[in-house]
Amino acid sequence: MFTVEKLGPSGGSELPVSTAQDRLLELLAELGEPATLAALSAASGLHPNTVRGHLDVLLARGRVTRLKTRVRGRGRPAWTYAAREAPYAGLAEALAAGLEEGTGLSPAEAARRGGRRWGERLTTRLALDDTAPRERVLIALEHVGFRPEIDETGVVRLTHCPFLDAAHAHPDAVCSVHQGLLEGTLGATVETGALKPFARPGACLVELPEETE
Repeated sequence: MFTVEKLGPSGGSELPVSTAQDRLLELLAELGEPATLAALSAASGLHPNTVRGHLDVLLARGRVTRLKTRVRGRGRPAWTYAAREAPYAGLAEALAAGLEEGTGLSPAEAARRGGRRWGERLTTRLALDDTAPRERVLIALEHVGFRPEIDETGVVRLTHCPFLDAAHAHPDAVCSVHQGLLEGTLGATVETGALKPFARPGACLVELPEETE
């Protein structure tokens, strides 16, 4: 059972964005896959420099994820952008999926299973299938809003939790979803003790399996 102490990551709500920036987020959601600056400029009718300025703000406010595409042959990799879900949308969908598939399972086990489906969905949506496992996990954690950092020992520190209030109120369910999220993104089982909620001042901790190095 997860234990909540007066430790752990920070929380907080999303920062507001302008109408034009909100429209870019809507376009990204409509496209359903990471899009280049050029594609967003064409879809929005805005000049690329205007789109770039809006994207810089959205990046700084944690509303989009920037991904580097792989290229064949010569040329520099292009950046693509994906809109982040509303903080509780992914969590709610994961819990619902776990309950639907979790007949006979404990609530924590059902939540973990739903989290796996969430991780698998993020891997597909962010086009991370060909990305190295460890990098894939870090990108997914950043996309969800955990602001992961790697310390000198290789342990991942989750410095922000977009679900902090829910995690304090229902730690077994919420943290089990996060356990499943790691597994679904990684494509492998992660031992329960590898995720340490509220383990340090300012962070939860994740110890990924050695084979993901």
